[in-house]
Amino acid sequence: MTMNQKISIPLFILAIGYLLATWLLPKYEYILIDADIFPFLLGGLLALFSIILFFSKDEEGAKIYIAKDDLKIIVPVVLLMLLYILLLEPIGFVITTVCFIFICSLLLGYKNHLTNGIVAVLFPVFFYFLFTRYLMIALPSGILPI
Repeated sequence: MTMNQKISIPLFILAIGYLLATWLLPKYEYILIDADIFPFLLGGLLALFSIILFFSKDEEGAKIYIAKDDLKIIVPVVLLMLLYILLLEPIGFVITTVCFIFICSLLLGYKNHLTNGIVAVLFPVFFYFLFTRYLMIALPSGILPI
């Protein structure tokens, strides 16, 4: 079994689990495009790409190597993503995304805190109003009264 096949099988299983979880999301009446559309597309793409990866050729004797310096960045970012997922519904999209973008940019080494803060605030606010007001897609408002 090649390295691509070893990687693609867990990715495909993850994609199927993700698609099942997306299918279990609550449906909202009177909304043209529901909140499960984007996760469904992502899960479908992950399944498709894992199938493509399974049948693609890789180099003979390829091994996965991750430098220790890279792990010092990857592990906190993955933990931050898991925390983002856990807090998205109770705290809300805007606050959770602001914190995620700001902290993630700090972890990745960006030093301009003013620019990070502006981007971290403007991005989620813009997309929250775009999705909820114009596209009519429900996003978790959480503790904010918006």
